Amino acid sequence: MKSVREIVWPRYTVLILLLMTASIFAATALSNDLMTARVVGVSDGDNITVLTPLNKQILIRLYGIDCPEEGQSFGMQAKQFTSGQCFGMTIQYRLMGIDRFDRTVAIVFLEDGRELNLEILKAGLAWHSERYSKRQDYVDAEAEARKAGVGLWADPDPRPPWDWRRERRSKS
Repeated sequence: MKSVREIVWPRYTVLILLLMTASIFAATALSNDLMTARVVGVSDGDNITVLTPLNKQILIRLYGIDCPEEGQSFGMQAKQFTSGQCFGMTIQYRLMGIDRFDRTVAIVFLEDGRELNLEILKAGLAWHSERYSKRQDYVDAEAEARKAGVGLWADPDPRPPWDWRRERRSKS
């Protein structure tokens, strides 16, 4: 006859191993929450290219904002602002997802800890993308920039980039 230890121990061993594996994965996920990279390119106001420590290039689409396109009013200013904030610098980013164009969608943190996405909104060089983000600080930053008339909000009738892109597609 088998002892209680011989019957119970194998059952608990599997449970203990599962719990240990889960805790290792959880710790790894938390420690990898912020990834570090160097900014090697700025495509426009809301797209940057980074080089990871493993020399892999990643195109990052800034989460929750939409800047004017380069052919649009304030498009070049948005690109220049973003470039001035981060080009050539080491940043940290938090992955929020992958978009339909296979870009990494992320929140980017500058060397001094400020959030790039939020800084662009504060400078009045982007719209908050309410469709993709529900962050109240983004809503507030856009509202403050509008009220102050800074950046694209100095224009009496700024055109959202999604409308501008839709019009260009319909003309093609």
